[in-house]
Amino acid sequence: MEAEFSRVTSSSAQTGTVLIALARFEGSAEAFWSLYLQSVGQVLSARRVLLLSSAVGQPWRARLQWPTQGGEMPDDPDWTLRLLACSQTTPVFADRNGEKRLSLVMQPSGVSGGEGQVLVVVVLGIAADDWNESSLCQWALLASAIPVQYMQQSLVREQMANPTATSVPTTPEEVATQLQDSSVVPAQEQAARLHDILRLGIKLSQETTFFQAAMVLCNELALRYACERVSLGWLTGSSIRLEAMSHVENFDANATAVNLLEAALEEAMEQESLLVYPAPPDSHAVLRAHQTYAESLGQTCLNTVPLASGETVQAVVCLERKSSVLAAADLWELALLGESVAPWLTELRAKDRWFLARWWDDIRGQVKNFAGPQHVAWKVAGIGVLLVVAVLSLVLWAYRVDATVSVRSQGLLFMPAPFDGYLRQVYVDIGDQVVAGATLVQLDTRELLVEESMAEADLVRFTREAEKAQAGRLLAEMQIALARQQQSAAKLELIRYQLHNAQVKAPYAGVVIEGELKKNLGAPVRKGDLLLKLAQTTETYLELEIDQAYIHEVAVGMTGEFALVGRPDERYQIVVDRIDPAAITKEGRTVYLARASVLGNLKPGWRPGMGGSAKLAAGDRPLIWVMTQRTVRFLREFFWL
Repeated sequence: MEAEFSRVTSSSAQTGTVLIALARFEGSAEAFWSLYLQSVGQVLSARRVLLLSSAVGQPWRARLQWPTQGGEMPDDPDWTLRLLACSQTTPVFADRNGEKRLSLVMQPSGVSGGEGQVLVVVVLGIAADDWNESSLCQWALLASAIPVQYMQQSLVREQMANPTATSVPTTPEEVATQLQDSSVVPAQEQAARLHDILRLGIKLSQETTFFQAAMVLCNELALRYACERVSLGWLTGSSIRLEAMSHVENFDANATAVNLLEAALEEAMEQESLLVYPAPPDSHAVLRAHQTYAESLGQTCLNTVPLASGETVQAVVCLERKSSVLAAADLWELALLGESVAPWLTELRAKDRWFLARWWDDIRGQVKNFAGPQHVAWKVAGIGVLLVVAVLSLVLWAYRVDATVSVRSQGLLFMPAPFDGYLRQVYVDIGDQVVAGATLVQLDTRELLVEESMAEADLVRFTREAEKAQAGRLLAEMQIALARQQQSAAKLELIRYQLHNAQVKAPYAGVVIEGELKKNLGAPVRKGDLLLKLAQTTETYLELEIDQAYIHEVAVGMTGEFALVGRPDERYQIVVDRIDPAAITKEGRTVYLARASVLGNLKPGWRPGMGGSAKLAAGDRPLIWVMTQRTVRFLREFFWL
């Protein structure tokens, strides 16, 4: 029995799946019937399947055929029509699920090309609007030309399963007689069973909840196979849990009988095969849980069918009967039914669950698919990307804020012209280092020397006049002479001061940073005109320009390092001493000024005004943040996120 079941299942499972899929077909009527004819032809092993139609008073005409092209006889439609017109007809009525269908078994009668063929015609009622015709189509015939050899093989199998049969037909006449007398014809019964499976699949597809679909399945199976009870167990976690039972909406999940039934269902799931208890003599299946459950109920016959969605068994159906186990044809139908309803039940089961459970199952499914052997290159690339992202997210990196740095002098001296005069000598150029007291610029003093002589002469003259007035006791003249004497003395002192300052000297050591005077020798200068600008080199500091986007990352006391433009390989440690509270606009950028001092001795070669770049240590951050923070900030500013 099991060998018969396996052979029939392997030859018809694919066609049955196509028939089940046709239940949800949404294409045109012509496309539907083309697929239907193909499925029927494969089930019956027919050489040609035709769909015939006729109106009132009209002869039969072929509408569709399978195969559509080629074949052994190109005039198959004409041959079938002639055979239909002149064949001897044997009516067979089938009553399934309360609906009557008329089947006509015809044998050729002198028609050329009809030898060795048996014509099986099924009468179908089809409405006219299915074909978009104006004339009413009363009936349609589904005609299948089946080789006699196939009919003989089918009847031989029936003979083996039914020992009461007396003979095996070998001629078309005997075949027709056998079809008329027998209540079961393997090919016809197989097609009918596929039709019933299709109807049950359509009925289940109309259910919107898992529990209702499970109850419909259990009740329909119990009614169809005359079972005492039909139970459905579903895989929950790593074990089977009873979900539905025919004609029973509520049951005690902790009852002993339920636990024994679940053990039997798990036994079928673990073996992933249809199990029958009592087992046939040639069976090697393990049925210990089945035996325990059956004995607890009083020698019940069990038939357990796994329902597989894809390659995974999701559920198990158990059919309990007291009389006998199911026949091989029924087991074949159950196996095909399980393949057809399992996907829809699985989908309903997933929809009825809590959304977090559905998400968890989806994640587990994705992980399972990812762990499979498909798409190795993409998976390796994905793993590599995940590892890179993980490393970038976990590895900490020193985050440093960029700033522009300039060397500034603590003391900056502006040296103007002490009096009106002319440039006589310039001793320094811009950038020259000078020592304290060194003469930088000398003004022309010849005019001052003449004025000094004149002032000395006036001083002597007014002194003599005062003495003369004093000797003559001329008090008024004496006072006037003394006043003019003092005036001449002050003028002489001023001239001598100017002569002393005619040489501009450096008050302290420094460097000349402004004042290019050698090209202006002899040029007049006015008192207060800037001659030189002297910067002190012994006390310098660094001025940092920090962009406003990073000022919140900088604080007083933060350390860093800087390098001058001319010496990028030399790094010097610095510390931030002060940050100006107000921003300034410089070259179209808004920056904040900060002052930093150098940790260590200053280099003698540094000059005020030298520039470079500084990097301030702002702490450790994830490497991916350091690499993407500027891009993320730009995108957030651009899209206002």
